[in-house]
Amino acid sequence: MKITPLATLRSTVRSSAESYYLHLAGAQQGPYTIPQIDHLLNSGLIGDETLYWCEGLDQWQPVTSLVVLRKKRKAWVKWVVAAGVLITLAVPVAIFGPVLVEGWQEANQHDFTSTAAYWRARDVVRSELRGQGTLVDFEAFDPGKVMMGERTAEVELSGTSIDLNRSAQPMVWRVPMEFNPEAEEWVGKLAPGAIAP
Repeated sequence: MKITPLATLRSTVRSSAESYYLHLAGAQQGPYTIPQIDHLLNSGLIGDETLYWCEGLDQWQPVTSLVVLRKKRKAWVKWVVAAGVLITLAVPVAIFGPVLVEGWQEANQHDFTSTAAYWRARDVVRSELRGQGTLVDFEAFDPGKVMMGERTAEVELSGTSIDLNRSAQPMVWRVPMEFNPEAEEWVGKLAPGAIAP
């Protein structure tokens, strides 16, 4: 079996832990182990022109004679991976984002305005129908369908109710609301008899 100088060097290196020094920024730094040097080189923290030295060497040697410089990924691979991650995150945001935003708007209305009354009325309808297993898809806000009083509002909501059998039916709900200024919140109850338009 023929023994090469590099094989002799590598066997010497493996048997003596933390005895390698790198020539960095004009000075000797270390000691390092082979795994540490491998990480530094292959993560790009040191260049392949970096020199190393260990006991038994007459002069500094290129670090690539100690550890193998693995082929670097092409820049486009990083962009493809980043795009894949963004798409993976964008799909759930696109699906659940509007639902979360609407839910937040329905639950967090603390002003005495027609818009706040509308959003809280939606929450009242959705909460009461959820217990029956019914989902609701509301139409857009129409300020003409919110009648404001001194501390009250009568909200008319239009939308589609979807039952457990996935049967959809257009509906109109009336929700009398009352504003509590101390708690800064709207409270209401769904009026009996939703109407199919």
